[in-house]
Amino acid sequence: MKLTVLILDDEPIILEGLCSFPWDMYGCHVTGSATEGSEGLELVDRFHPDIILSDIKMPGMDGLEFSKRVKKAWPDTEIILLTGYDNFSFAQQALHIGVCEYLLKPVNFREMHAVIEKVSDRIRKRRAHKKDYTELRKKYQQSLPLLKSKMVSDLIHGRLKDRIDMKKRMELLDIKIMQYVLVYGRPENSESQDLEPGLFDFVICNICEEFLKQVSLQVYSETDTLGYCFVVTFPRITDGRDCENHCVQACEQIQESILSVIHTDISFGISGVQKDPYSMNLSYKQAVDACEQSIYMGDGSSILEYRDVADIQLPVWNITSGEKKLLISEIVRGNIETARNLINQIFEECLDLEAMRYAAMELLISCLQYIGHESVNFHSDMKKNTIFAECMSRIYAGHSRRELMETLKKALGYLSDQNRCVQLDRNQQTVQRILEYIEERYSEDLSLDSLSEHFKISKTYINRLLKNHAGSSFLEILLDCRMNKAKDLIMENKYKIYEVAEKVGYHDLSHFIRSFKKKYGVTPNAYRRI
Repeated sequence: MKLTVLILDDEPIILEGLCSFPWDMYGCHVTGSATEGSEGLELVDRFHPDIILSDIKMPGMDGLEFSKRVKKAWPDTEIILLTGYDNFSFAQQALHIGVCEYLLKPVNFREMHAVIEKVSDRIRKRRAHKKDYTELRKKYQQSLPLLKSKMVSDLIHGRLKDRIDMKKRMELLDIKIMQYVLVYGRPENSESQDLEPGLFDFVICNICEEFLKQVSLQVYSETDTLGYCFVVTFPRITDGRDCENHCVQACEQIQESILSVIHTDISFGISGVQKDPYSMNLSYKQAVDACEQSIYMGDGSSILEYRDVADIQLPVWNITSGEKKLLISEIVRGNIETARNLINQIFEECLDLEAMRYAAMELLISCLQYIGHESVNFHSDMKKNTIFAECMSRIYAGHSRRELMETLKKALGYLSDQNRCVQLDRNQQTVQRILEYIEERYSEDLSLDSLSEHFKISKTYINRLLKNHAGSSFLEILLDCRMNKAKDLIMENKYKIYEVAEKVGYHDLSHFIRSFKKKYGVTPNAYRRI
């Protein structure tokens, strides 16, 4: 698309000359011309030019006032002012208006070519950036439902540990949760349905959302392997007990509708009302606990509120999947101090010693399963099993929070150390294989690309491994290998220098000679005579 140009000058000869400039060279064409500012403004409103070339001194409205008005209405328009040497102070004023280019009169067309090229390039780059931004924003808008769903899923499953980050992300995604109830539904006989699993889930979710939306502000849904989770939000002024009652009534209607549509019974668990989204994982556990209790009701399907069964529940505190994954990640990366601080945060709200004991044992087992899958590489299976069994015994027999925490921290520290040994050993083995490969193939056209293809490792990672474990880059190692082989072949005195070069992988004799001299300080022939 061509750029449009408007030209203003009160001298007809200069105006004609500027119009005859080869604008096509820069993808531009002149849409209009004027001899004074007010006329120019009318043309600006009509054509919205991309580039304006204007004299500063004109009758009536001068170029500065004209530029000021144009920039106010069309800030992206590029204005190039024409000025004589005696008007240079006016050009300086123009910079404050937003005019970034000027040409001295009489116009030097070589300078004009440079200015027009710079201005047109700037406009096209700005448009390209704006187009990219528009496309990204469009894709972002299209992804918003998925991003919102992911955010709510993170809240439900306790994957977020930073409250400030949570608030920022919710504001960015326009998720407003003033107070909410979490509803968890589980069908009783889904396996007997003829519907496809995806279609079955779709029908259940649609019916649930339809009735829950009628009693709330907004409903966010999440499907897990056993059932369906709904975050039902309400205005802050709604009484908490009314929020729960609305959910109970909606669930009753849902049960009737689902039974009539797909002949399936469904039970619901309803959490207590909460105002803090950070506590959503607790509400999720409450709803799931209440739903699980419904199997004892004996009437096929039921609706239970957590308040009704809370007194017969075990403490609902446990470690979330988000906390567990974060802790394992820190241990794998060897960040022991961070992992210890995280353990303190995880168990900070656990007031029940027995709950803490079994959670610590379960956490230790999870870490061992994740990190210890290559336990054959540990110092010894016997040592690992002995230490692990000892830690489990101490946790089981511990009499205080402090004792349990210290034992768990020591055990996880041991796992981290062992994982580090495994990783170092694996990396060292990989480096050894790479070095052996270079040693065998040094005469071929070796490159990081060929190594990456052979070992199925990225080029960057190969170079990092070689730097860390062999002390040199790939090119340095390859050069050393080729030069050492060349030195041995030269000393055998069986081959001509060009034959030695070919045998060690050089197709350019002069390149080989330069490399050899740089390495040993003398040319190959001179080295042979030593």
